[in-house]
Formats: sequence, structure tokens, C-alpha cells
Amino acid sequence: MEQTITPEMHEIRRLIVETVAKRNALKVQMEEWYKEHPNARFEYSNDLIATDATLSELDSHYKRLWDYYNSRSRAS
Repeated sequence: MEQTITPEMHEIRRLIVETVAKRNALKVQMEEWYKEHPNARFEYSNDLIATDATLSELDSHYKRLWDYYNSRSRAS
């Protein structure tokens, strides 16, 4: 069965890739931060939390679109 990927889905995939890269960079930064400041809160914690939330929303939106365009009931 061929999968349908809309232009919007392509854009969401691109945003997911960018967001994952940002998240990974923040996690590396956090690791380094805690090596130097073991008892302090990571200065970009709020950015990491927001990035995780964005990634979750993008994933959910992509899945809703994928399910809509690629569900077996629509193909029948």
C-alpha cells in the first residue's frame, strides 16, 4: 500500500527534524552544565521543556494527519 504524504506533512517532518536537533543540542549543553554546576538548575531548562512540548505537539499533529490520509478504511 502506498503512503500519502502531503506538503503539510513534509513541513511537519522538517520541523520535527529541526526540533530534535535543537533538543539534542540542549541535552548536550545540559550535560556540560551539570558537570560544572552540579547543584544549580540548568539555565536553559525552560527552553528544553518548551522544546519537548513542541516536539510532542508536532509528533501528535503528524500522526493525526498520517492516520487521516493513510488509514485502511479510507483505502477501501
